[in-house]
Amino acid sequence: MLERIAPDQLAWFTAWAVASAEQTDGPPLPAAYDHTIAVLHPGAEPATDDLTAPFQGPSSAEGHPSDGQKTALDRILLATTGPGAPACLASYDADPGSGTELLITSTGPGPASPPHDAVSADGPPLDDIAERVSGHIAYLLVAGPLQDLVYSAWEARWDYEQPVTMLWPADRAWCLSSDPDLPYTVIGCARPLAERLLAEPVLRARRMRSGE
Repeated sequence: MLERIAPDQLAWFTAWAVASAEQTDGPPLPAAYDHTIAVLHPGAEPATDDLTAPFQGPSSAEGHPSDGQKTALDRILLATTGPGAPACLASYDADPGSGTELLITSTGPGPASPPHDAVSADGPPLDDIAERVSGHIAYLLVAGPLQDLVYSAWEARWDYEQPVTMLWPADRAWCLSSDPDLPYTVIGCARPLAERLLAEPVLRARRMRSGE
């Protein structure tokens, strides 16, 4: 069941949103991790052979892992953390309501929130629990067990595009980010998860940075 995101998790995310809105080359994730892995979306390729430059790809690839990549990410993340582990999700909110300023605010539930039928009958309406943060893009944030926030569960709640944009467990052991403007998904994590991601062929995973 979905619930309101905890204040400390909201503050952690908002601090990163401020930084990313103020810098075009700001940090890709809200924290530094020992390993940062890029999952290349269909059609995307590294800009340089040594992977030091950003990845590039056709506009059709931006912000969207393939269905096969989503399935693999769900399986690996659930096996790593556990389906019932508390987690948080930020979803790109394509219709966030009025205002276009880059002011970072947590607005809480409001009239622009999604309809009641966006959430199953066993939980509260999403407009009662969602938080909103506006940075270089607008986000809708919720919390709940990881099994309810991975791609297959979250995207099945909607009859329009409401993607998994950022996802992390409550202990922040890893963090996934799929910026809608980029042709790759980033996962910051420790070595065991990094190795599992790199070993999955469908992910087309590449190491971006290592703490070694």
